[in-house]
Amino acid sequence: MRHFYRIGSAAALIAALGGCSFQAALDKMVSPERQKDLVATGERFCTDPPSVKSQLHPEIATSVEAAAPALPRECPDGKASWQLASYNWKTNVTPGLKERQEEVVVVGTTGKGKWTTVSLRFYAQNDAPMQITEWNVLGSAAKPPAIQFIEQYEAGVKTLRIGGPIVLLAIGGLVFWLVRRRRAKRAA
Repeated sequence: MRHFYRIGSAAALIAALGGCSFQAALDKMVSPERQKDLVATGERFCTDPPSVKSQLHPEIATSVEAAAPALPRECPDGKASWQLASYNWKTNVTPGLKERQEEVVVVGTTGKGKWTTVSLRFYAQNDAPMQITEWNVLGSAAKPPAIQFIEQYEAGVKTLRIGGPIVLLAIGGLVFWLVRRRRAKRAA
């Protein structure tokens, strides 16, 4: 029985220390190559909308062309750093129809208090290439909710890495104390 507690405590400790960063979790969901492609698409969508025309669904191509002149005031000026801030995918397979969908949020900033959030929805049926079916570009002076979520996630992981082992040690100590107490009562 003692061996079980040691193995259980060690497994729980390893699980607590296994909390991963947001980027590591993202890497498990989507390949690094696809991440780079999505970030590049989001950046080009903001800075050079005509360059993504081939990826647009025909139904929204005119809306992007009409909005293209207004996009520069929403996008960061000069050299910006871009990151994938949110990723969600769905797949639906029914007989004769396979649907794939990705929802992506790419955030760019120059570090000078201006943030740009590019939200894109990709969709494809069967073996057709993914096309952008919905889009939104929003510039703001405030940190976007997607970036705030990443910061909260990272803080939670850090807390788990520090607090998790402490809690596990406390539980292990309590179990050890209860087992010794029970054995002492039996011996008496």
